[in-house]
Amino acid sequence: MKPIAEACLRNQQPIADVLGNVLRDATTVLELGSGTGQHGVYLAERFRHLKWQPSDLRACLPGMKLWWQEAQLDNLCEPIELDVTQNHWPVAMAYDAVFTANTIHFVGWHIAEALLTGGAKALKQGGVFCIYGPFNEGGKYTGEGNRQFDKWLKARDPDSGIKDIETVQDTLASFNLTLRERHQMPANNLMLVFQ
Repeated sequence: MKPIAEACLRNQQPIADVLGNVLRDATTVLELGSGTGQHGVYLAERFRHLKWQPSDLRACLPGMKLWWQEAQLDNLCEPIELDVTQNHWPVAMAYDAVFTANTIHFVGWHIAEALLTGGAKALKQGGVFCIYGPFNEGGKYTGEGNRQFDKWLKARDPDSGIKDIETVQDTLASFNLTLRERHQMPANNLMLVFQ
């Protein structure tokens, strides 16, 4: 039985609305932390010009492959195992875009930093890095919902939690990536687009 993430069902259309413009000129996308694989199927169905590569830890692959097999999309690649903390990623090319949704707040900073660093290295010159999720600004929560969510995250894993936009910007700036677009999304989330 395919795994289903309710959050993905709620946010996939708003994400597609933003990515439709952002990825208009892209042809290849590496998705990091694909989880169930739902985003990849939903977006590959809508954007047939994109070759979409889902990836995640080994434990996620069986569920992702169920979504991939059912979808039968020629532009959706078979999901690959990718641990962002490993030095050598199993990707054979540079991508026009890297996309990740609801990932970096679920992990500690060392994993989030590895995801950002590796994602930046996987981009072609001029490529875009799209990051969806909740963020703090200036070290402060942007709403009570995010404060409560962060409390829940830290209760399950003290190293995890909502990251500051400024920290993400500083990390990606070291790879000459700057914040090009910022989109307000449902449930106090943002889509940050770096290029």
